[in-house]
Amino acid sequence: MTDFAGKVTALWRYPVSSLGGERLEAGHIGPDGVAGDRRWGIADAETGGVAGPEREKRWRIAPEVSARLAGEGAEIRLAGGDWMRAGGEAARAALAAHFGFPVEIRPHPGGAGDGSKPVQPRYERAAIHLLTTSSLAALRRILPDAVIDERRFRPNLVLDTGDDAVGFAETGWIGRRIGIGEAELRIVEPCERCAFTMIGQPDLPFDKRILAAISSENGKGFGVLCSVVRPGTVALGDEARLSR
Repeated sequence: MTDFAGKVTALWRYPVSSLGGERLEAGHIGPDGVAGDRRWGIADAETGGVAGPEREKRWRIAPEVSARLAGEGAEIRLAGGDWMRAGGEAARAALAAHFGFPVEIRPHPGGAGDGSKPVQPRYERAAIHLLTTSSLAALRRILPDAVIDERRFRPNLVLDTGDDAVGFAETGWIGRRIGIGEAELRIVEPCERCAFTMIGQPDLPFDKRILAAISSENGKGFGVLCSVVRPGTVALGDEARLSR
């Protein structure tokens, strides 16, 4: 037996960690998550230090750069600009101008083998980050004058839970399995939030109240992290059903 949990209203991947992601109509979820998700990271080209927008002010503008998968590689774009091959000279020059110091896009270990030196992921995480419209609505009620947008929270899947679900619905699903499209996930734990949620992005202002509200209302968790039980394709509009 299963319970209806919602429908997929957004599917995201983030080819380059810390940079803006891309919305998909459909995508394959494998054992490690959405195909092409977080295959590269950004680092200081001189020191090799990994970007930490939640920790260092100089990296806060990282989400203003968009990234998308392009074949076996990645492309990046700054606001108002054209797409550029991530490892090309034009991209390096644009990133240096954007951040004010030399920046490189490097593969994560086991990721794209383009010959460049790998960079460690910013953190170890479960394969899929799932968020519901119920949680977004709950946060909007707490902060009615804030700009609450799913992009702040960098989910892979957003489920529209409809009007019946109230509050941080997915927090109550931890430990259960959820079938979405061809895939099946196990909901493992809350997604503990950091200062990245406060950072400004295109059309989103910096707002330090967001992390404080999450911490006080839902124990630092917003959305849930999931492991992959059965790989498969997921598309917009697919139903999600929770096992009992």
